[in-house]
Amino acid sequence: MTPALLLSRPDLESLLDFGPVLDRLQRAFLAERRGEWDTPRRIAAHTHDGGLLAMPCGGGDPAALGAKLVTTFPKNSAAGLPSVSGLYALFDPRTGAPEAVMDGAYLTLVRTACVSALAARTLSSPASRSLGILGAGAQAGFHIRAFARVRAIETVRVWSRRRDQAESLIASLRGRPELAGIRSWEVCDSAEAPSRCDLVVTATSATEAVLHGRWLSPHAHVTPIGAHTRHTREIDAEAVSRAARLVVETRDTLLEAGDFQRAETEAPGQVGRVETLGDIIDAAAAGGPPPRPGITIFKSCGVAFEDLAVASLILDEARKRGAGVPFAFA
Repeated sequence: MTPALLLSRPDLESLLDFGPVLDRLQRAFLAERRGEWDTPRRIAAHTHDGGLLAMPCGGGDPAALGAKLVTTFPKNSAAGLPSVSGLYALFDPRTGAPEAVMDGAYLTLVRTACVSALAARTLSSPASRSLGILGAGAQAGFHIRAFARVRAIETVRVWSRRRDQAESLIASLRGRPELAGIRSWEVCDSAEAPSRCDLVVTATSATEAVLHGRWLSPHAHVTPIGAHTRHTREIDAEAVSRAARLVVETRDTLLEAGDFQRAETEAPGQVGRVETLGDIIDAAAAGGPPPRPGITIFKSCGVAFEDLAVASLILDEARKRGAGVPFAFA
């Protein structure tokens, strides 16, 4: 039996470039539209302080098989610990033999940011130049880096309940070569200023709206990623009702999209007009019309086929470059 590979976060950092990840994810969404993925709903188990999610998936072309185990413990941040940890396991789709075990937290950070950036590339105005970020955790930095790959960002505005976190985030990114086009970095005292940008990402732990629709510019593209249940949200009903397009990853995502579900109870008629990203990407690939004018909102909750697509790319790159540590269970 061929040894499996153990791939650490430093391995993933050296192997992953956002450009190929975006391309692989676009192919994955087209495959999802064709029904090529077997993606059961995630399984969850909880303790008093947090929870464990299991996200298995199989299928695709070329075929792949894997599962992510990820924990979410929100109180960890107060102790200086990561709030999200996890691993991803890949298996040979022909024999079921283990192929790789890799850091799931870094994979999740890259996958989430690149799915958001893929949606922004598909839905937002190519003239978008300003990016507003609500929240200053790990996802904030990855979203700035990913969005800079798909739009010529010149201004970044960050708001966080803790100003020092926003300042630290900007300090960690300023000077990165791939972000050289960003001329202005701003720490904001309120959530309103970043919400007026061309592109807006909410990456918070809020359970109620931190972004209000009245703040949005007429052409804004909004990406709420922080709320993960049908009862929580980061954007209000006015933002949802003002949008010309509401987009989710898959129809199953809509069941968890509290930003849209909560809006439906306050302004009925929203859920019925939700589109899927795969349908829009497919239409664009077929030479469909350019993005519509008006506000667009892409709600991301994370889907197992996205993780599998990125994990498969990581394994491909690791084998090409001889990365990782081989190991065997027997």
